[in-house]
Amino acid sequence: MVKLRAVYSKSKESMFLSHLDIIGVFEKTFRRANIPLEYSKGYNPRPEIVFAHPLSVGIESKGEIFEAILVEELPIAYLVRELNKVLPVSITILSAEYINLSEKSIMSRVYAATYTIEICYSNVMLLGKDKRQIENLKMWYKLKLSEYLEQDFLLVIKKSTERIERIERIDIKPMIISYDFLLDGNLEITVNAGSKSNLKPDIIMSGFCEYISQNLEYNIKREKILFN
Repeated sequence: MVKLRAVYSKSKESMFLSHLDIIGVFEKTFRRANIPLEYSKGYNPRPEIVFAHPLSVGIESKGEIFEAILVEELPIAYLVRELNKVLPVSITILSAEYINLSEKSIMSRVYAATYTIEICYSNVMLLGKDKRQIENLKMWYKLKLSEYLEQDFLLVIKKSTERIERIERIDIKPMIISYDFLLDGNLEITVNAGSKSNLKPDIIMSGFCEYISQNLEYNIKREKILFN
């Protein structure tokens, strides 16, 4: 019996699978690849596979992580090859390793996640503009996003889940660990993630849209999950 940790990417059609769907995909994948998983004990045994941190539907990722308990140790190269053969083309295992069986579950150790956020510029926004004007437009959004993030407080709307709906504002600034702008102008941001504190990047962007009084389209990609 061995413990496997694997990093995988998720894109295209798989972006729209729920977390439960992803669990089902991997359980079936191990069966189809003839790689037996250990099962939990009890009334309703389940395959021993856990995922680091659920990802919201519609977000691409190249840094998802799962851990699985295998019945026997197999060569890593063989294991990755056989699993990728039967996984959907939009899910790919990028790397894998065996870890100590006594290590705590990855799910309980996650504390942060890094994302890249790309603002999408529609044809309407770019219509009639030359190359220089387009660059100036992109620079304006970059400067406004930086200005937004540099505020002492980032108050965003949060709706309660109680029977009587309440709308309140919460400060998400303490949940942002770090951020920077990449050479292509995209924002790379690391935020709290996990069971104790979790900030979804679309909350950041909804606050930014309110800040500039515009409805923007944007793409979010999870780059990596951080754990201790």
